[in-house]
Amino acid sequence: MKMCVVAARSGSKGLPDKNIKPFAGRPLLAHTVDQAVQSGIFDIIAISSDSDRYLDIGREAGANLLVKRPDELATDFVAKPPVLSHALRTAEMEAGLEIEMFFDLQPTSPLRTPGDIPAVAQKLEANTELLNVVSVARAKASPYYTLVEETVDGRVELSKPGLQYGRRQDLPNCYVLNGSIYAWRRQPIVDQRPALTERTGFWLMADECSFDIDTPLDFAVAAFVATHHFGWPETR
Repeated sequence: MKMCVVAARSGSKGLPDKNIKPFAGRPLLAHTVDQAVQSGIFDIIAISSDSDRYLDIGREAGANLLVKRPDELATDFVAKPPVLSHALRTAEMEAGLEIEMFFDLQPTSPLRTPGDIPAVAQKLEANTELLNVVSVARAKASPYYTLVEETVDGRVELSKPGLQYGRRQDLPNCYVLNGSIYAWRRQPIVDQRPALTERTGFWLMADECSFDIDTPLDFAVAAFVATHHFGWPETR
C-alpha cells in the first residue's frame, strides 16, 4: 500500500498563509494534491494540517484522508519527522493495514510533474538497499569553487576544502535537495529518521520544476515560471 501526505501547517511568518495562497488559479497546496492524484500510484492521499480550512481545501483538491494535526505538532519548533509519523499512524488506523511506501510531498513545490512521483517510487522499489529516495536539482554553486563559510575569526573559506580541481568538468556531480519529493519505506518513518540516511538515493528533477516557495520573491518567480514556461493560468 502506498500513501502520500501533504503536510500544510496554517500560518507562515515569511509569507502569510503561503500554503493556501492563490497560485495559478488555485490554493497553492491544491496543486500538490492534484499531482498526487494524477500520479495514479497512491492508495491514500492525506492532507495533514492544524487548520480545518486547509483540510477542506485538501479534500476538495482530491485528498481522501484528512489528518487533523494536534497542537503539539503545529508549532514553529516541531521538526518534520514527528508530523510524518503521526500521519502514517493515523492512516494505518483508518485503513487497518500497514503502509509499505510513504511519500512526503511538499505543498510549497507546485511545479513538480506528476510523472516525477512514480519515477521516485520505481527507484525505491527497484533498489532494496535504499531506505528512501529524495528529489534533487543540479547545484548552481559548486562547494569546490564558490561556496564559502565564515570562520570563527571572521574570515571566509571554502565549505568543501581539501580537493583542488583544475577544470570544472572534473568536479564530482553536486546536487541540492529541492524539497519536492521524499519517498520512504515504512520503518524509517516509524523511527522518525532524518531525510538523509546512510542509504538514501536521489531522483534528479529539472531546474524549472524545482522551485521551493518560502518568500514573496520565491512565490513571484515560481508564478512567472508557471505562466510563461508551463502555460498555467496567470497568478493574480
